[in-house]
Amino acid sequence: MNTLHHAKKTTRTAAILLAALTAAAGLTPLTAQTPAEANETAALREQIRQLDQKIRVIERNRELEEEKAAATKLPAVSIDGNGFSISSPNKAFTLKAGLLLQVDARFYIDGDAGASDDGFILRRIRTPFSGTVFKTFNFNITPEFAQADNSTSTTNDKNTQLFDAWFDTRLTPAFNLKAGKFRTPVALEGPDPRHFIEAGYPNQLATNRDIGIEAFGSFAGGIIDYRAGFFNGAPNNDWSNTRNGNAGSFTFAGRLTATPFKKSANTALSSLSISLGGAFGSQQAANRIRSNGQQDIVTGIATSGDHATLAPAIEFYTGPFGAQAEFTWDRHERAGSLSTVANAGWRVNAGYVLTGEKATARGVTPQSPFSLENGTWGAFELVARVSGLDVDRDLASLNATNVEKAFSYGVGLNWYLNNNILVRFTAEKSEFTGTTLENEIYFFSRLQLKF
Repeated sequence: MNTLHHAKKTTRTAAILLAALTAAAGLTPLTAQTPAEANETAALREQIRQLDQKIRVIERNRELEEEKAAATKLPAVSIDGNGFSISSPNKAFTLKAGLLLQVDARFYIDGDAGASDDGFILRRIRTPFSGTVFKTFNFNITPEFAQADNSTSTTNDKNTQLFDAWFDTRLTPAFNLKAGKFRTPVALEGPDPRHFIEAGYPNQLATNRDIGIEAFGSFAGGIIDYRAGFFNGAPNNDWSNTRNGNAGSFTFAGRLTATPFKKSANTALSSLSISLGGAFGSQQAANRIRSNGQQDIVTGIATSGDHATLAPAIEFYTGPFGAQAEFTWDRHERAGSLSTVANAGWRVNAGYVLTGEKATARGVTPQSPFSLENGTWGAFELVARVSGLDVDRDLASLNATNVEKAFSYGVGLNWYLNNNILVRFTAEKSEFTGTTLENEIYFFSRLQLKF
């Protein structure tokens, strides 16, 4: 009896399923259905529809899992405002290519620089290539394709060179190592300064880049940062930025930076930093000192041998305001004698973002990037600088054109169109004493593309 009932139920279910399938296919069943059977057919159709939907969802989730698994086996490629980069799935290996292009216009309004010094120059053309290996080791290789300026004629001032070539290993926050050719730790401001187009006098008295090895890191919760290392002893403010070999005499250079209010509740002082840079050892001969307008104001230096440099500095940013102050004292032994010469340079520069964005040591990020379509113009920063130079009397007396003192003051406007494009305008006057050179007034502008 039970078997017969089960068979009837199975037959009935099959009939209903057949009716549902034929109805779904647009066919007419052979026999008319009772109202009860019609209800069961409708219910079965709904069950089939729901089951089909669940199967589709399961299949799509499986496809997504397969796609995700496949993606983890492929490198991630990115092209954006930070440049072109490619990285392994676990981020242990990365490669990045960037660009720095600076096109300058220089016009001298007054001074010994004539019309031949006016014009356009490619100030910097660099294509940095950097990356990470096994998450711990980083490297950077940056060639330079631009010439020093538009008035030089020597081969060394126009050659293509390897600007940076270094690698480092990040071991702990307090201790890391870096080796190769890179910017030395002596000066706060490098040759590409924060507020103005060209660096001030303190940078003229410090080595920009050298070949060596250094330790770096931070402690006390990041309040104290340090850099310290041994270098070959490249000349001050030299375009080639290198010295291969050191005749067995190294230069020790370092910088200690304190940010005492970094963890303070007073956010206005949190970025205030005080630092001291210095170097001592054997250094190759420096060849000249230049004005802020990039004219030679001290030549025939002919110093080589033991030297010592001290460079205290202070830096501060809060809201749209930022300021820096730096002093550099540099003493050199004169070539072929035991006498020494000492020079000193100083600068104070500041900037205020007129459009209200936050000023940082790296620059300004516009809240509304330049767009004609949207009617936005980016960020504007007004800057000013006062700087000076004191030259050793024995050095100043070597040539009639060598200055004893220089005092410069100027203003500028930095226009940040977006995070990659910057336009700068600078006007500055330099007053010279103890020289036959006339006072200098210049107007520089720069279009910069960086990513």
